[in-house]
Amino acid sequence: MGSFEFSKCTAFNLPNRLTLLRLLLAIVFFIFLSYRYYNSALAAFLLAWLTDWLDGYLARKKGLLTDFGRIADPFVDKIIVCGGFILLIQHAHDIISPWMVVVIVAREFLVNSLRSYSESKGIEFGATIWGKAKMFVQSFTISLILLFFAQLNHFVAIKQGIIIMLWLTVIITLVSGIKYMVKAGPAILEK
Repeated sequence: MGSFEFSKCTAFNLPNRLTLLRLLLAIVFFIFLSYRYYNSALAAFLLAWLTDWLDGYLARKKGLLTDFGRIADPFVDKIIVCGGFILLIQHAHDIISPWMVVVIVAREFLVNSLRSYSESKGIEFGATIWGKAKMFVQSFTISLILLFFAQLNHFVAIKQGIIIMLWLTVIITLVSGIKYMVKAGPAILEK
């Protein structure tokens, strides 16, 4: 039996390593946020957001798409975004309504279930422009909340902007979920 060579395994190509790095950054982000180190939490979150963009860019540009990356990338995205919103409820309870976070998390469960079911039927279920817009708006909103607590909590206008962004986040999250339901329709309706 041959030995396993990490560097030659396609599952551990550069984009997938960036995805795994993002998972570690998510843990760092959660720790900093839990202890109210908002500047450090913001830095970890922004670095994770950058690696999300970079791993997708490299995977497409260099033709390094893998099954591992197709599963791991959205999983890590869900961990950092859902975890971020869940943890932020305790810090921003006067800004974030818990029902908003329930909608965000429920949409992720729904889309993941639809993806799994569709792909079990042999129907490809890749990301759409709505899914990408949802991820951008969610990440921007988390970044804005972190920036508010880190540096700008004395600006009432920023707080109002965050509330608007939260509503926009919920709306885009719902619309993207509906779009994915429509996309999965053929697989769901098939016998």
